[in-house]
Amino acid sequence: MADYDIIGNIAIIKSEGKTNSQKLRQAKELLKRPFIKTVLEKSTDIKGRLRTFKTKYVAGIKTLETIQSENNCRFKLNVETCYFSPRQGNDRKLIASKIKKKDSVLVMFSGIGAYPIVIYKTKKPNHITAIEISRECNKYAKENLKINKIPEDKMTLIQGDVKKKMPKSKFDVIMMARPNLKTTFLEQALQVSKKNTKIFYHGFCHQDDLNKLKRELLDEANELKRKIKITKTAKAGDIAPYKYRYRVEIKVLN
Repeated sequence: MADYDIIGNIAIIKSEGKTNSQKLRQAKELLKRPFIKTVLEKSTDIKGRLRTFKTKYVAGIKTLETIQSENNCRFKLNVETCYFSPRQGNDRKLIASKIKKKDSVLVMFSGIGAYPIVIYKTKKPNHITAIEISRECNKYAKENLKINKIPEDKMTLIQGDVKKKMPKSKFDVIMMARPNLKTTFLEQALQVSKKNTKIFYHGFCHQDDLNKLKRELLDEANELKRKIKITKTAKAGDIAPYKYRYRVEIKVLN
């Protein structure tokens, strides 16, 4: 795994075990790439439901705002106040490929709008509803809808907690790009599911605990008197040695 991420024209380096001179040397090398204009140091870990972290300026232009291009889409964001992972680009593309034009889609934890916008631009489904707790992310999501020319009647953005702001309608597809928290939020997803709803769930665990993760989801659904079938699991990104973000594909049976 690389010890830096690139979002738009900003490179964010990991500082663990590096001296200031090593950081500056790495920054100078990164700035030789014509598209990188700013180098920041990640100074805290990603925390909480907002999934934000702090940075320190290292070199280049002093800014926290950038535009990321991905999957024929463009996303404007502040890298410090908005969660965005460029490493999930392939996951966004894969999930979009599984959507049908007739589908009504719900994206929980939608951030700056990356998942819903990629889904719409790829498949143009019937309608997409996106829920995000962060006001800052929601502000950028509204701007990103305009940047990507998404028709207003095709996507609804809801700013709020998924435990309090879930819509009343039922959905054909639910994308749960959830943060790495103990709460599964499966109960909220099942409240707006119907028979044959497809759920794409992001779970986080050590590779040896994948079966435990699946069993816990099945048990929780059973407690809620809902039947689900896990149709597929796949790695959707690494978060630490032998620990991964797993994409769990679920079919609701009742």
